[in-house]
Amino acid sequence: MPVLPNQSETAMRPASGQIASVTAGRTIIIASNRGPVEFYRAADGRLSTRRGAGGVVTALAALARDVPLRWVATAMTAYDREAFSQAHSSARTVRLGRQPLQVRYISLPADMYRRYYDEISNEILWFLQHYMWSPINWPNFDEEQIRSWDEGYRPVNEAIANAIVEEACSGGSFHDSAPDGANTIVLLQDYHLYLTSALIRARLPRATIEQFIHIPWPANRYWQFLPDRFVHEIYEGLAGNDVLGFQTDSDMQNFLVGAQAFLAGSRVDFDRQTVVWRRRRLAARVYPIPTDAHEIRRTLLTAPARACAQELGEALPEDRQVILRVDRLDPSKNVVRGFQAYEAMLRRWPELRGRVCFLAFLIPSRQSLKVYRSYQREVRDLIRSINGKYRTPGWQPIIAYFENNRPRALAAMRRYDALLVNPISDGMNLVAKEGPAANERNGVLVLSRTAGAFGQLSEVAVPVTPTDIDETATELYEALSMSERERAQRAERAREIVERETPVDWVFAQVRDAVGLRRASTRRRSARAKPLRAAPVA
Repeated sequence: MPVLPNQSETAMRPASGQIASVTAGRTIIIASNRGPVEFYRAADGRLSTRRGAGGVVTALAALARDVPLRWVATAMTAYDREAFSQAHSSARTVRLGRQPLQVRYISLPADMYRRYYDEISNEILWFLQHYMWSPINWPNFDEEQIRSWDEGYRPVNEAIANAIVEEACSGGSFHDSAPDGANTIVLLQDYHLYLTSALIRARLPRATIEQFIHIPWPANRYWQFLPDRFVHEIYEGLAGNDVLGFQTDSDMQNFLVGAQAFLAGSRVDFDRQTVVWRRRRLAARVYPIPTDAHEIRRTLLTAPARACAQELGEALPEDRQVILRVDRLDPSKNVVRGFQAYEAMLRRWPELRGRVCFLAFLIPSRQSLKVYRSYQREVRDLIRSINGKYRTPGWQPIIAYFENNRPRALAAMRRYDALLVNPISDGMNLVAKEGPAANERNGVLVLSRTAGAFGQLSEVAVPVTPTDIDETATELYEALSMSERERAQRAERAREIVERETPVDWVFAQVRDAVGLRRASTRRRSARAKPLRAAPVA
């Protein structure tokens, strides 16, 4: 396995003192739908916590080592709600490993949360922003969707904004609070909180507010399928930010064009990537989210990952080629077309039968939504069909795991010859970056042109169009047939690309830009407010 030059956690972080210097003693408040920890009932009966998955949690929580930090989120489980049973429960200290962290979860009425999370955030915004609507017959907006916006999405955003303001104005062990927010930096996460920044800005006019959008930002004409009031409220809600971060330049440009259309009276500067609206300036920036190569390699050295690697080694002969995919069972991930392409490959190149296996790690997701349950059934039925049609003694064409088992998935990443990442659309898709960081067989990345990661990995990936099953089958074959020399060259370059930046670098860049742009805005306001000195009288 390739070894990082320095495996210590400090090697992942910006130079000592940089974050503290940039924030200058301000308190950082992070807000997201899902918090950094999940509460559960331990064997001894006490409420305990387990860490959330992924490098983003690691990176954002790492800020707490250098600056005062609190995290506001919604209570998603029964134990989360028990931990914050009072409507205005204050923040409590939890631990992420050895790192203490202040969290505050908001308990919401079940119907309000369902309308906000299931009906607006996931059924409407997620599908809209991943280009998955079929406007000929879906969606149809009626009183129910309008009610979900007014009684779900908006009030939850208001509740989160209220909690952030309360935390910003509280004293305690944090830096002296300021009622105008001057001592507060707010980092908002993703599409659940589109209305939050403007609500905070109205009460904390001098706060530094940055929001990162993890998913794609579609073109104007697609937004115009949404009720007009929703679109205007989204853009006006986002205008409270100092900085709005996106995964790709295309996403950022789409937002700027939209600001011109949906923020009446705005001035958009495409060269400076800024929007001025109602005497406030917002800067749009691009921060492609990186993977955490250090965390991946550390996980691969753990006992669970080693055991999974041994199990996979026993199930797969060394000379058998492996196509791998690791995805949530989300329609946007395009799992069905991926399996259809694999079947087409087996038909066109029958000599591959018995010599290649498709390993699929599929994580059930959002099972409260009918469309997700139906999609999971479709995937399972297709796997059964392909296995039933092509299976021979000693060979199963597709081996699928329906579970969220990160050590097992990472162990499989070490083993793939081709990694298929073919989403219909994705903000970034970290699997495309995790694979090259973990792989030990010079595996080839087969990647959708519509994945956000394609912009960074196009020179090393085999590109596919997500809707083109024939092309995907051909490119899977090409990936498996590629010369060892080309495979090695691509793999080495892919590792260089995905290890260039860490999640902590990613967070630091956003904080640095938000603070710098906020200071510049304050200076401009001060200059405008300063009275002109009268000319001397002759």
